[in-house]
Amino acid sequence: MIFNPLYETKGKIMRNPTFDKRHLTEYFLFGLLAAVLYSIPMEFFLSSDRYENFYYLYIGSGLFMIAIFYHTFRLIDRPYDKNRAVSMMMSGLLTTITGVIISSIIVCISVFAFFPDLFSTHQIVDMVQDAPATGQPKYPSDLLFMILGVTIIVNMLIGAFVAVITSYASKRDQTRDKPAVI
Repeated sequence: MIFNPLYETKGKIMRNPTFDKRHLTEYFLFGLLAAVLYSIPMEFFLSSDRYENFYYLYIGSGLFMIAIFYHTFRLIDRPYDKNRAVSMMMSGLLTTITGVIISSIIVCISVFAFFPDLFSTHQIVDMVQDAPATGQPKYPSDLLFMILGVTIIVNMLIGAFVAVITSYASKRDQTRDKPAVI
């Protein structure tokens, strides 16, 4: 099926606002907000350089979740989105994808700033202090992949969960939900 931004409702041709310029800008801004909120505790983790502070990444994921929740919750008062739960969910998912991409870029830049010899083949000794033998990164790039794993997997799952739950739970009357044309 080819994407058609115009759809027909009772003889009138209307524009689907899910992919218009204003909404795309909003997805980017809220995705950027979520990424910045995630990166603040991540910077604390990188600067502390201790394994027991790995939970900072999960605190960042909680802040990421709050930003996605706020964006999806704001859509309740919009005329198009309040009548279509699928449209609200898609907006939340697009914001989540944008936030995950931006936060992954921020993670890569931050790890490069803290560890300039990131892709060196020299083994390191205690890159992350007090880590168990199985959790200690062998090479500097292993830490990058550990953080990117949390960034991509956890933030994507949390953002998708919040987008789905907020879009359907916030609807007062789901029996009169209009279909969203994609």
